Amino acid sequence: MNYFFKKSFFLILISVSFLACSSNTSENKINDEIPFEKGKVINSVSCLKDKGTNYALYLPSTYDTTKKYPVIVAFDSHADGVRPVTLFQKEAEKYGYIVVGSNNSKNGTIWATTNDIYKSMLTDVQSRFSVNPNRIYTAGFSGGSRVASTIAIQNGGIAGVVGFSAGFPSLNQSIKNKFDYMGVVGNADFNYNEMNNLDKYLERIGYNHYLLVFDGKHEWPSPALIPDIFYWLEFCAIRNNLSTTNSGLANEFRNKCEIEIKNFKAKNNMFDAYLNYLKLVRYLDGVIPVDSIKLKITELEKTPAIQNGLKAIEADNVKEQMLQGKYMNEMNAKDAQWWSAEVKRINTLIKQNTNKRESLIYKRIFSYLSIGAYTYSNNALKNNQLDQAQHFITIYALVDPENSESAYFQAVLFSRKSDNVSAVKSLENAVKLGFNDINRLQNDTDFYKLSSMKEYNQLLERIKAKK
Repeated sequence: MNYFFKKSFFLILISVSFLACSSNTSENKINDEIPFEKGKVINSVSCLKDKGTNYALYLPSTYDTTKKYPVIVAFDSHADGVRPVTLFQKEAEKYGYIVVGSNNSKNGTIWATTNDIYKSMLTDVQSRFSVNPNRIYTAGFSGGSRVASTIAIQNGGIAGVVGFSAGFPSLNQSIKNKFDYMGVVGNADFNYNEMNNLDKYLERIGYNHYLLVFDGKHEWPSPALIPDIFYWLEFCAIRNNLSTTNSGLANEFRNKCEIEIKNFKAKNNMFDAYLNYLKLVRYLDGVIPVDSIKLKITELEKTPAIQNGLKAIEADNVKEQMLQGKYMNEMNAKDAQWWSAEVKRINTLIKQNTNKRESLIYKRIFSYLSIGAYTYSNNALKNNQLDQAQHFITIYALVDPENSESAYFQAVLFSRKSDNVSAVKSLENAVKLGFNDINRLQNDTDFYKLSSMKEYNQLLERIKAKK
């Protein structure tokens, strides 16, 4: 059984399930409704066959019903469909893509329901807009990434998947349907090694794949990274005979990479130059001749600089797994005082370490501990084990002080202890850290008792005003 089909604590921490609706397919275009505004992100479009399912939408300003358009169906882990649509908007306009983002699919929903959401969305998009059925792509972040790949693996009909910050789901069956795959991950993301391992696996089984790494943690990337994703999609379409050859675009991309290679060589950074040669081949093989680039890669792989760099990456992977196991064992065993001292020690290592790779290992450890502390805190609260919950929430706040979730959990804990004043203060802290999910807050039964408090209602109004 392949590595990513095995259950592991790492995947369980961020495992996804998937809500929503069923619909009937239709091949007839709907022409009797008000046209959607082109060149603008529309926050919510309700499915014609199921008003409870809706999605964010972007139609390029050049959209013309006489032409067929590629479409990207995107999934955010928190059902924020507007976020990926807005992120892709500029490049979708440039290349002429329709982009839709689910406002229903989110972490914690069972797969069967999420699959219904996808089918309903796709049916609706195909009935309303002029879609190229051979160029349907899925994309998603974190749990949404697993949704995107599961759709391609199980349902088929997907030309390619762009998976942000998480790999394939845990399945008990082999891949039934082949598709192009691009992974995108931050170098400080706790899923960084998972994405690297998936990339190696796809290489072994002969998939068309590429792993795009950026400076960042477990998050959607900045807009600056998105052009590389659309280059990839366009070149895959050319390679698969789904689009006409575009030598101008290929040369544009090659020139861009060669400038980066030149800059790395000027800094005597041959390893990153080597990685960019690999990138050129991954993107352009089958699009334009790349034999000379392949020859350069072969020559570089014989040099000590590249061999040592590859060995260092493997060693880092082993070290990181060891540290993950060590710290997860300490999650229960060590008290808050120990964790406070250890967090300070790790932060010092990160700041003082001149070895960038070493610093990134510890940044990923913090991210890993964050999701672990979240899981333990959440489970303890679900079981009403308040002392254990306090222990894990304290650790959570130490390892990820900028995350609003630990403050939210702390508010839940205070509320259950009938300390309403402290509960509101913790909620205020959560809002300062970025919490803005007004629906979650108002529907959380732990906070019903706060509804008569002036401070709580003022907090709700501040969140609404920000939204």
